[in-house]
Amino acid sequence: MATVTRTFKEQFDIWAARKISNGDFTVESMEELKSMLRKDFTPGPDQLRDGLGFLTNSGVAIPATIDDHEERYRVWNAYFTSENAEYEKARKSA
Repeated sequence: MATVTRTFKEQFDIWAARKISNGDFTVESMEELKSMLRKDFTPGPDQLRDGLGFLTNSGVAIPATIDDHEERYRVWNAYFTSENAEYEKARKSA
């Protein structure tokens, strides 16, 4: 399993606290998400997105799997960091 950085944990905790306080997640569902993330960060084939895909603008089907566990970690890290930055930007401009 990939070890998360302190920065990742901080970004996740900020995001999670906001999602729970907004009612988007319950404490229990956030624990389920944490469990899913632990599995997603485990080396090996991507089991979370297995069988899923998306279509390009030209209609070509592309698999959604990310088989590199470190890349999956980077994608999640970028997501939480981006979500938190957007929230702060919106909060400051309100």
